[in-house]
Amino acid sequence: MSSSINVSILAIFILAFFCATSEPDSPKLLDKACAWGSTDWNSSFCLDVLKSSPLIISAEDLLRLTLSIIETGLINATRTQIYIGEKLKGNITGVESKSALGQCLNLYGQIIGLYKSALVNVEKHKLYDVASFEFSIAANNAEYCQGWLLLSGISDADISSGNKFVKYLSLAGYTVVNDLIISDWLIKK
Repeated sequence: MSSSINVSILAIFILAFFCATSEPDSPKLLDKACAWGSTDWNSSFCLDVLKSSPLIISAEDLLRLTLSIIETGLINATRTQIYIGEKLKGNITGVESKSALGQCLNLYGQIIGLYKSALVNVEKHKLYDVASFEFSIAANNAEYCQGWLLLSGISDADISSGNKFVKYLSLAGYTVVNDLIISDWLIKK
């Protein structure tokens, strides 16, 4: 009986923590979204990415923040894909360059599909764990595109910026949706 009381108290404490930090204008929530443990991670840049979107800034809770990250990611990924497609239509020298841009175009098609799927999984089905996986794959795909650019010797600031933006949005989304998983679990307890 004592352990069930302790678990209940712990659950209330954790739920209170999430409720207190569920407003995106709270620096703690944005800081937590950008707290990624990788050595090449730039938390300051991540915060700049999140703060650059009115959708993200106006989100009222973890769910809205997750959806706003998805919508912002969709907008950026679509713009980057269009740019790559236009670049492919231009005069490109070298088979490797054309192949790399083709790979990036395909990867951005996948990123857009992943964001659309994450939107459905979060908004309609509440499958937050699946959305978490989709965020992770989207971040990897942006890094793969950057790798293709490097391998082929393409230096394009616009595509590289799109890759970096998608990577940071996706990993921040991954963090936020995982917080949403915990919050949802606590509410159901």
